Formats: sequence, structure tokens, C-alpha cells
Amino acid sequence: MGLPSSKVLKERPQLYNGDVTTTGRPNLPRLCLGGIAAGLLINAFEYLVHGLFLDAQWSAAFAALGKTPTGWTTFIPANFLVGAILIWLYTRLSPRYGVGYQTAIRAALAIWFVFWVVPEMALLPLNLFPASLLFTVIAVGLLDVVLAALLGAWIYRR
Repeated sequence: MGLPSSKVLKERPQLYNGDVTTTGRPNLPRLCLGGIAAGLLINAFEYLVHGLFLDAQWSAAFAALGKTPTGWTTFIPANFLVGAILIWLYTRLSPRYGVGYQTAIRAALAIWFVFWVVPEMALLPLNLFPASLLFTVIAVGLLDVVLAALLGAWIYRR
């Protein structure tokens, strides 16, 4: 069997993603807008949970280490980046799984596993922080990343 001709390689296949036919390239302005919205929602949830509800637990955990919790603001741009990666992944999954909430949840679960489950579980055997606090972070991460994926996917689709 021979190699495909250069004409075949230059043609980009049309992909059907549920309600639109596309060349497989994401709509960059909508991806950015959806990613920013997803990152904003992640930041809001993380601030609400960690800054207000879990502040005492984080302060106690850091005090046990002889430290004070600082540098939380570094998570703000990181969470916007997570939101952008989340919506980018959604655009990559859409041609295979279709557009909509199921694909958004698939993307959210993948991002949650990589950015919440793996890092928190890596901290667990070090005994730096209470296990209950780490599991709370994982649970909250699941909630905020799923909601962020649904919001970002909805914006991307519009």
C-alpha cells in the first residue's frame, strides 16, 4: 500500500460535531471567551471555598508546618490557564463526542484528574496537610471544573 498523495494530505477532512460542520479548527475568539469565563468561575469558586470556608483549616495546616499561607494570588492566572485548557480540550473532544454537556463533562473529568486529583494525591503520603483537607480540595475541584466546563462550552457554542 502506497503513501497518500500530497493532494490528500493537503485537504482537511470535514468533521461533523453535532450541529455544525467545521474544518477541525477551533473558533479562537470563542475559545478564548469560553476559557476566560471558565477560569473566572474556577477562580470565584476557589476563592470562595479556600479563602472563606477553608481559611481556618489552611491556616492551621500551615501553622503546623511553621509557615503562614502566602502566595495564593499565584493561583489566579493558573486557574485562567486551566479554564483555557479545559475549553480547548472540549473543542478537541467535540468532533468525536459531539457538542454539548456530555462532552463538556468528559473534558472536565480529564482536567480535574490532571489538575486536582494527581497533585493532591501526590501530597497525601507526605503528610504535610490533613487528608480531609486534601480530599475536600479534590471534591471542590470536581464541582468547580464541571460547572466551568458547562459554562465555557455553552459560551463556545454560542
